[in-house]
Amino acid sequence: MALDGIVVNSIKHELETKLVGGRIDKVYQPEKDEIVINIRNLKNYKLLLTSNSSSPRIHLTTIARKNPEQAPMFCMLLRKHLYGAKILQINQLQLDRVIEIVFECKDELRTPVKKSLVIEIMGKHSNIIFFNYETKVIIDSIKRVSENMSSIRQVYPGIEYKLPPSQSKLNPLEITKNDFIESIHNTNDGMLIYKFFYKTFTGFSPLISKEICFEANVNENLVIGELNDIDKEKLSNIFLYITEKIKENKFSPSIYVNETEKIYDFHSIKIQCFEDINTQDFDSISELLDVYYYELDNKNRINQKVSNLLKSIRTKLERDKKKLEKQRNELLSAENREKYKIYGDLIISNLHVPFENHKLTVVNYYDEEQKKITIPLDPKLNNLKLNSQKYYKRYNKLKSAEEELIKLIESTSNDIKYLENILFSIEACKTTDDLDQIYEELSKEGFIKKYKAPKGSNKIKNEILMYISSFGHEILVGKNNIQNDIITFKHAKKEDYWFHAKGIPGSHVVIKTNGDELDDIEYVEAAKLAAFYSKGKNNSLVEVDYTKKQNIRKPPSAKLGFVIYDTNYSMNVDTDISNIKVKIRS
Repeated sequence: MALDGIVVNSIKHELETKLVGGRIDKVYQPEKDEIVINIRNLKNYKLLLTSNSSSPRIHLTTIARKNPEQAPMFCMLLRKHLYGAKILQINQLQLDRVIEIVFECKDELRTPVKKSLVIEIMGKHSNIIFFNYETKVIIDSIKRVSENMSSIRQVYPGIEYKLPPSQSKLNPLEITKNDFIESIHNTNDGMLIYKFFYKTFTGFSPLISKEICFEANVNENLVIGELNDIDKEKLSNIFLYITEKIKENKFSPSIYVNETEKIYDFHSIKIQCFEDINTQDFDSISELLDVYYYELDNKNRINQKVSNLLKSIRTKLERDKKKLEKQRNELLSAENREKYKIYGDLIISNLHVPFENHKLTVVNYYDEEQKKITIPLDPKLNNLKLNSQKYYKRYNKLKSAEEELIKLIESTSNDIKYLENILFSIEACKTTDDLDQIYEELSKEGFIKKYKAPKGSNKIKNEILMYISSFGHEILVGKNNIQNDIITFKHAKKEDYWFHAKGIPGSHVVIKTNGDELDDIEYVEAAKLAAFYSKGKNNSLVEVDYTKKQNIRKPPSAKLGFVIYDTNYSMNVDTDISNIKVKIRS
């Protein structure tokens, strides 16, 4: 995505228009690398600055963010210096991705003093730095960079603020036609033409470079040495046309989406080089960035939470599988306990027989062939009777253990099935609400510590996924075990039909009959949904069980989502649900 120097220039122009002359009202720090400044200037504005390595940016925002109860130190420092301060200037370093906001503040003696807040948008090196405008001495930064972290450039309180290292590129806003032609002549003949633009000029991205080639009708994959004079003329004309747009602040912020409504790219200048792409126009670049990054940040937050939860559940699952293996081995030992009873019986029957080397050899009257058997004796025990008692004790202990192990194996096996189902639910999550419900479920089941759900997250009923069959019947799909229990035992009536992928983790699916006879196609549609929302989603065919709700039972103390049934039908279906109408989308 192209948050390049041109987009930053359009942001700078918008901020300059709306914020210069405004005064600082409040400062917040919602995240460790993010600042929000409330500004009063005829109306109220919220300015977002974030140095997050994956999405650094600055723009106005209307999205509310949750702030920590205790403000971080950098936030407290900005509040101290900036409260009531006036915005004097908003500057951009040439066409680079660096914006400086200059404030008129008051010192302890109420004397006016200028201070600057700079955001450097440079990927993982992005930073927000606060310094004295006159002396350039850094007051603090949201990320401190010591000599140990970088030998090239340090950023920490007390040292002079220096601009990021120069890339020795040209400022395109100062380039004439002759300068442009000369730049081409001075470039290696083997360089691709579209690369020439972003490697030569500050603020140009690959996207805008390709757009220049497209508008000039010059193949972007030509190398410099293959260009003729006409090509150079066309490229220079489009280059100057675009730089003139930037100078005149003629921006057209747009998001470009593909046929599946997935965001493909964005820019503040109209892009024409995309094929089969739809355009969504915005009144301001801030509005565009708010929409784009809200979706991206939400996706990143979900991915991070999913990653953390998956790691935790997989660790627990691996432990349970090892525990189950150990329990099964112990059960195998317990099932072989009879030999200890035989040892005890044979010793008691032969107390008169002499033994040596801590071994007793006697006739095994339990053996049909009456073969002799050698019984090991404990050297610490000085008579045969004590040895027999030891073997009886071991036998009784293993007999009791077998009963307990059978219960433990069943419990551990159920935990494993449950966790495998949870893994499926986590991987299927699309929203933070979906994840919050799984956290809540795991907390209820005792797998994680008590979870305090966000406000409103208990409104699960309104979030259940719903489809409509070809004959108008509602089909409910559970997105997690909490919802599975709700649709099966609260929404479903005894005459409704219940579906589930056979023998694999998946969603409960219920089709509401309303007392009607269902058409055959409706059974297939509900079965396809059960197959699609299961671990078998990527299989060509999935076997699905289905039965009337009245046949579904939940054992006492069973985990969320766990049910049993004896009477059912089955069918094999594919997972194509494209023709099934969605009523309430996930």
